[in-house]
Amino acid sequence: MKTLAVLYICTGAYVAFWRDFYPNFKANFLPDCDRTFFVFTDADHIAYEDAPDVRRIPQQALPWPYSTMQRFDAFLGQEAALAEFDYLFFANANLHCTRVISAAELLPDPAAGQTLTAVCHLPYYGRAPMFHPYDRSGKSRASIPYNCGQYYVAGGLNGGTAAAFLALCRELKARTDEDLQHGVIARFHDESQLNRLVAEAPQHFRILPPDYCTPEETPTGHEAILVLQKSRFIQIDASRTVKKPQSFPARKWEAFCLNWLPYLWRARDTLLRRRVEPPKH
Repeated sequence: MKTLAVLYICTGAYVAFWRDFYPNFKANFLPDCDRTFFVFTDADHIAYEDAPDVRRIPQQALPWPYSTMQRFDAFLGQEAALAEFDYLFFANANLHCTRVISAAELLPDPAAGQTLTAVCHLPYYGRAPMFHPYDRSGKSRASIPYNCGQYYVAGGLNGGTAAAFLALCRELKARTDEDLQHGVIARFHDESQLNRLVAEAPQHFRILPPDYCTPEETPTGHEAILVLQKSRFIQIDASRTVKKPQSFPARKWEAFCLNWLPYLWRARDTLLRRRVEPPKH
C-alpha cells in the first residue's frame, strides 16, 4: 500500500476547521493509501492529536499574506520526515470531501511522465489563458506573459511524489524569498508561484478538473471536494473579502481592462516573443 502524508496548516482561527476535516478526509480522501496527517498549528492541543496517524507540528501564526506565502518553509522544516513517504499532498484547511476519492483519481501517472498533481480553478476553467489571473507584473518570479500559460490551477490542493513535491517546495520557496528580497509579492502569493511552475513544465503535472476544489458557493453538481466558505466558520478580515464601491465609469473601465485589453497585451507579448522557461540550474 502506498504511503501518503496529508499536509495541513491551521494556525490562528483556522484550527476551527480541523475537527471536521480529519474524520472527513480520513473516511474519504484516498482511503486506499496508508495516510498520516501532518498538522502545522500554533494551538497547544488539537482534536485527535493522540491518534496514531496524526502528527501535530508547532507552527507560528504569521500575518497575511505570509501565512500562505511561506507554507513551503513549514513543509521543508519537516523534510526528513516527509521524504519517508511515497506521496505528499497539501490540503487547504476548509476542504470537504463529498464522496470517496481513490488514489487512481488523484495521484500523478508516472507512465505519462507526471510526478505532481494540480487542480484547475473553477472560475477560469476552459477560459483562454490571456484571461487567467496570473501575475502579470513582470517583477515577480511568478509573472507570466499574456501569450503564455495553459491552465490556471488553485492553490488549495496539490501534491505528488515525495521527491517531486519537496523539490517543488524548495523551488517555490527560493522564488518567493527572491521576490521578498526585492520587495515584491506575487499577485496571489503561493498560488501565483505554483501557476508559473505549471506554465513552465505542464508535462510534469496531472491537471485535474475543478471537481476536486469547487467553491461551496458555486456548486457544479459533480464536485468531489468542496472549498467551504470560511466566513461560515470564522471571522475573515473584511479587507481581504470586500471590494470598495466603484463609480459607473470605474466599473466600465474595469470591465474593459478585464475583457478587452488582454487581446492587446497578448499581441504585444507575442511580438516581443516572450516565453516562460524554467531556470537553468
